[in-house]
Amino acid sequence: MSSSMYKQLGLGATGSPVTATHLLLLVLGAGFLALTVFVVHPNDFRLQSFFSGGGGCPGTPTDLHGAAPVTMQRADTPGVSPDEHPGARVLIGIQTMPAKYERRNLLRTVYALQVREHPALAAAVDVRFVLCNVTSPVDAVLVSLEAMRYNDILLLNCAENMDGGKTYDFFSTVARAFPNGTYDYVMKADDDTYLRLPALTSWLSAAAREDAYLGLVMPCDTENFYPFPPFMSGMGYVLSWDLVAWVATSETSRRDHVGPEDMWTGRWLNVAGKAKNRYDGAPRMYNYRGDSPVNCFRRDFHPDTIAVHMLKDDKRWAETLAYFNATAALPTSGLYHLPSVP
Repeated sequence: MSSSMYKQLGLGATGSPVTATHLLLLVLGAGFLALTVFVVHPNDFRLQSFFSGGGGCPGTPTDLHGAAPVTMQRADTPGVSPDEHPGARVLIGIQTMPAKYERRNLLRTVYALQVREHPALAAAVDVRFVLCNVTSPVDAVLVSLEAMRYNDILLLNCAENMDGGKTYDFFSTVARAFPNGTYDYVMKADDDTYLRLPALTSWLSAAAREDAYLGLVMPCDTENFYPFPPFMSGMGYVLSWDLVAWVATSETSRRDHVGPEDMWTGRWLNVAGKAKNRYDGAPRMYNYRGDSPVNCFRRDFHPDTIAVHMLKDDKRWAETLAYFNATAALPTSGLYHLPSVP
């Protein structure tokens, strides 16, 4: 940098804290950042298309790349009693991996007990575990046994991945595999999410049956997230059947399905002007808090909860299930020598 430019920038004066060495380091740092974004992590740079593509950066849930306004409702919209079946059926696809046998067994137990307590759920909810192609000979045998015993495995023709298109393959496969009218809604959920099925079905009973998109709306603040266009958190979100069928046939989703799956699902709908009926699950859908501070997506347990996310280990699951009295129906017997539930 020439001495005249230093003077123009006010950097050549005696006592200035900025030297030529400082400037050189700044330039090298900026170059390294550019290399990281464009070359080392090119997929991360694709997030910038949320800002520049399709009409700019929306400021509200109603500004979806120039699409028509949507209806946004909160999860406290009245529904029906948990034991009343309103006729709506939902397929819940829990994305997991072949070797996670223990987690699938836990989830089967948790949801089977909810159905036993609320028998109407048997007609309203189907739970499937979503896997891509099994490549391990060991997993192939054990997953086959699961499929034979429980009939709840959905095996997609894809390489196992999280953000490489598995959610797109899930919706596309479901749309082809089930006749139109089998389900009113399809839900994608994580295997570290605890769903309270009576609360979920009650919420769905009050929702639109078409052009509907339900979940925890993100971003929910400006401190923890960039101002992305709105999408539903990947912890668990619901599409009405017509939107699932659209995803399976749309060029928008087919051409662009590799990226953070929850953001990309929202992007498809935003760009196409779909999902005009949107339902925000806050504050009834949230991440496990633990010792972390409360914010708009991480909260303490609450009785009217629909879903708790980030249950990464058995301790968190036990704490969550204890709060919601999942073992309350255990009969008193001398055969059960268990410590008291905290």
